[in-house]
Amino acid sequence: MIRKTLKFFGKLLLVTIILLAVLVITYLIKPEFIENKAIDIFYPTVNIENKYRDKIIVENPEVYELMQIACSLTETFQNDQNLTNHKTGYYTNFINHFKSYKNHELVLKLNEYLKPNPYGSSQSAIRLLSLNYEINDSNKLKSNSFINVNPILIKLFKSKAFLISENIKLIEDFANKSGFKNYYAKHKNYYAKLISNYSKLCDFQNMKVWLENKFSSKYQSYRIIFSPLTGGFHNTMKFKNNDKNLEQTFMFVNAPYENIDNLPEKEFEIKSSKMARVVFTEIDHNYVNPLTDKYNDELKNAMIDYKFWNNQKGGMYQSSYNTFNEYMTWGVFNLYALDTYSKENIDTIIKIQTDFINDKRKFNQFRDFNKELIKQYNAKSKPKIEEIYKPILEWIEQKSVPNNVYN
Repeated sequence: MIRKTLKFFGKLLLVTIILLAVLVITYLIKPEFIENKAIDIFYPTVNIENKYRDKIIVENPEVYELMQIACSLTETFQNDQNLTNHKTGYYTNFINHFKSYKNHELVLKLNEYLKPNPYGSSQSAIRLLSLNYEINDSNKLKSNSFINVNPILIKLFKSKAFLISENIKLIEDFANKSGFKNYYAKHKNYYAKLISNYSKLCDFQNMKVWLENKFSSKYQSYRIIFSPLTGGFHNTMKFKNNDKNLEQTFMFVNAPYENIDNLPEKEFEIKSSKMARVVFTEIDHNYVNPLTDKYNDELKNAMIDYKFWNNQKGGMYQSSYNTFNEYMTWGVFNLYALDTYSKENIDTIIKIQTDFINDKRKFNQFRDFNKELIKQYNAKSKPKIEEIYKPILEWIEQKSVPNNVYN
């Protein structure tokens, strides 16, 4: 009996060693594959507080703003106005207050992490992980245990990402020396005004109801998080709560328009649509992407060469999957606009959004795509979005054929 037991454990040990060896070899050959698998397996969960459940909340969290300020002082952020908005009075106030701290050790360290991949690296440096902390009057950071990150993930990315948990003393020193608490308190009314403007410009409840009528996905909590320093770099994330029965979505966006109180009705609606699009096209990624996953094989066959559809040089859309999802999220906003805004302004509103993504963002077939999407939507009496997927993918496949003119 003892010999059988020892033999069993011997075999188990051998299998374990072989599996570990395979993992190590795979990691050395293709580290991103192992890292992506680890993220899938150990994906963080969140503790959804009661104040966020079944609510849509706009906020400018204090530690989030602190990290946005520190990153905005870096050379990397300063050189990219998509990362830092230079065109506001708030930016001028920020520079006047913090410019003498641009060589603080925190700022220099952040810059080293941000330089190779500022958009990806700022996710851990500012977005999400900053929501896990609060700062007291003595400039001490304390975790609020909002997000649960598996230690395996922390070890895996410790050398590659700026982790707040590994740099608390440095952040506290920056906050203390720069007088961050006083600066944030001084601008509290300004942040509150922007939050109010967001609610006036964006009918978040209507967005949620419309999306839930048009898609099968449901989310229990929307958190819309902004900084006045953010440029045009927006993104979204979603996380399940600890028992995996609820989901919370996060939209990281820029600040809304400041002066809206005395706008004529027509101008207000157009400004409202521009601001609503910023948030909506982040929110609806959480609905579009899971639906695209169901049609991934059809997408691969339809959009064989994403470069035909996407003239961007580099960036995060260098795949058919990401390119198509960006087309759909903006297209779905235009469908929402059709159902929401006045007949007087709708053509102008759709043209503004279409020109922007087609010409400025270089998704160069969007103008035709949008016409086809609206045509399909109206022909099917404004159905759920899934009913349009196969027809629009068939249209993409036909349009992708070289020298094909497809109307």
